[in-house]
Amino acid sequence: MAVELIRDLLKIDQLVGEEYAQALVEGDIVVPDAKPDISRILSVDGIVNITGKEAVQDKIIVDGIVQFKILYASDGGDQPVYSMNASAGFSQNIDIPGTTAEMNCMVMGEIEHIDFHIVNERKVAVKTVLNLSGRSFGVSKMDILREIHGLSDIQVLKERVRYSDLVGSSSSETIVRENFEIEENMPEIREILRCDAHAVEKETKVTDGKVIVSGMVKTNTLYVGEDDRNPLCLMKHEIPFTHFVEVPAAMGHMDCKIELKVDEVYADVKENTDGEKKLFEIEAIVKITAAVSEAEEKEVIIDAYSPSKKIKIEKKRVSYHLNVGSNASNVIVKETLEIPDHLPEAFRVFNVHVKPVITDYRLVEDKNVMEGIIEANVLYLSQDKDQPIHSFRQEIPFRHFIEIPGVDDSMKADICLSIHDVDYSLINPEQVEVKVNVGASCVVAKNAQVEVVVHAEESDEPVDMQQRPSITIYFVQPGDTLWKIAKRYHTTISELVETNDIQNPNMLMPGDRLIIQKTCTYKI
Repeated sequence: MAVELIRDLLKIDQLVGEEYAQALVEGDIVVPDAKPDISRILSVDGIVNITGKEAVQDKIIVDGIVQFKILYASDGGDQPVYSMNASAGFSQNIDIPGTTAEMNCMVMGEIEHIDFHIVNERKVAVKTVLNLSGRSFGVSKMDILREIHGLSDIQVLKERVRYSDLVGSSSSETIVRENFEIEENMPEIREILRCDAHAVEKETKVTDGKVIVSGMVKTNTLYVGEDDRNPLCLMKHEIPFTHFVEVPAAMGHMDCKIELKVDEVYADVKENTDGEKKLFEIEAIVKITAAVSEAEEKEVIIDAYSPSKKIKIEKKRVSYHLNVGSNASNVIVKETLEIPDHLPEAFRVFNVHVKPVITDYRLVEDKNVMEGIIEANVLYLSQDKDQPIHSFRQEIPFRHFIEIPGVDDSMKADICLSIHDVDYSLINPEQVEVKVNVGASCVVAKNAQVEVVVHAEESDEPVDMQQRPSITIYFVQPGDTLWKIAKRYHTTISELVETNDIQNPNMLMPGDRLIIQKTCTYKI
């Protein structure tokens, strides 16, 4: 009887490649006509918004915008601090060999460094270095063998392959809006200098066809007050939200990875019933990206032979992606910052703006050990009547670990940091204490490979056992398995187990002695 092959389709999502690129964004920012001249720059920072990405042959084309936020002091103005916003677009290619137009791609961007200098009293030159990371994903489809029939003594070695199948991903935006009234003891709002917002995930639920995300938008609003004794004020608010992202193939038992990003935030001042500017509205646009995956398991044939017939088999190597585990935790980073010697002593701290950055990580047994810095920009009031507002920037190192069972140094981690809260206080005129609550989430995955049998056919040439001795004494070598030995000597695992009274076939040790009997089949 000829060999009969029963086939199956193996569909696996594959990470085709991951590469990094840097983009240089530079230009001049001009002070709006309604604002006074620049005397000193207090702070310049920005955020990166990816507005478009396209996978083409061997690369990803990325378009984006850097939104700058600048605080400055003006000797000719009647406020202690002024603000202005600006934006600059960029386009950059990320070269990833093997990428094609039909593949899915993912791009992340962050600011590595911002250089700036005052060109004149109405213009600031800004040069920004962006770090861009890109990934391209493809679907590998392959016909494999599920069963081989037709030979009475066919021996088949199977293996169960566990992998993560990307069911679908999608993005959606929601507008989070809320009205607030400032406390009675706080001065009226003359001008809002900046409103920073970040989104924190609270709960995520996968249902049929959609992912429901509940979270919190945390805002810090810095404003100039109508009170010379209390010139700058900071307000903190939390705005809850619930939104769903449609992922048609999603089902309740599947896993989901969520990314939240506040693309834009607006603040508008209004008058209350007493005619005071103590009401303001915050509107934040939150972009939610949901990637739904399912843990799949499939049994594949990785080898086959017959003790009596020679079989030609064809194998192909399959690479697949497996999520090993994920976890999230918080770390409290506390540090005392020294005011630089060239700056005046502090009388009051107005605001500490922070940004967390991962500098390195190591996957050790069952945990991810992370190292990073928190970039802190401190805005404070001094006793100097001519130049009362000053700022300084300092980096705070931190180290943290997240427990994830099953991880080791051969795997790779995706780490996401978010700021949950910032507290600060003035210890003395020369020191500021800062306490930052950093949320860290981590997903660990590994790339694995397996050779699977995709075709088999019987050869007309029989196995020649005539020259083989009746009994062979074999000493187990390092790396040997019963399958390898049985295949080499044209016998079966069951015969080796029975002849040698093996209690545990998986516990072969180098140096063990095996008796291999020759088996001959005769036709009468």
